[in-house]
Amino acid sequence: MMFTTITRRVSMLAALVVVPAMLIAGETKEPFELEKEGIQLIGQLEEVARDVRYNADRLNSFASTAQVSGWTHYHHLDQIKSLVNEGLRPALERLVEIQPELPEWKQQNIDRMLDAAKALAADTNSAILAKREAGAVPPVLDPEYKDLISRVYQHSEELVKTSDAAGTFALAHLQAVEAGLKVPTY
Repeated sequence: MMFTTITRRVSMLAALVVVPAMLIAGETKEPFELEKEGIQLIGQLEEVARDVRYNADRLNSFASTAQVSGWTHYHHLDQIKSLVNEGLRPALERLVEIQPELPEWKQQNIDRMLDAAKALAADTNSAILAKREAGAVPPVLDPEYKDLISRVYQHSEELVKTSDAAGTFALAHLQAVEAGLKVPTY
């Protein structure tokens, strides 16, 4: 009888010790998973930004010649618009949702990427409108359109550089943590 009572008390004490340990493990696992998700989202941003940069670079080169059709300009502008709306927007929206749970340095990089993406979207929209308003005027004779395309390229370049640096650093940090190294959390 005394043995049963002691066994029950030890079992209950063990359960009380295990429950807080499980809660602590659950709390540390979630931020770790959010960091992994953040790295994945930053990688998606970088990939999309590279595609935008490619299209903007093509438009930059086309804007210097009258030999390229208006349809080609519209095609690349439409590609950029789709990449921004269907690629950048969802990834950035999710990053903004999880941003408060991420380390400070990641939060700052997300803000930079968000600013670049907003400027990219605004200049893309302005370039589309400028191209429409210009009508049959070749881009080589439209300095406003050429300037907007140049800015779209610059914003995409900034987005590529920021997401590449943030993603590389975050992945290295995560690998160090997974390897059991003591690294600052920033």
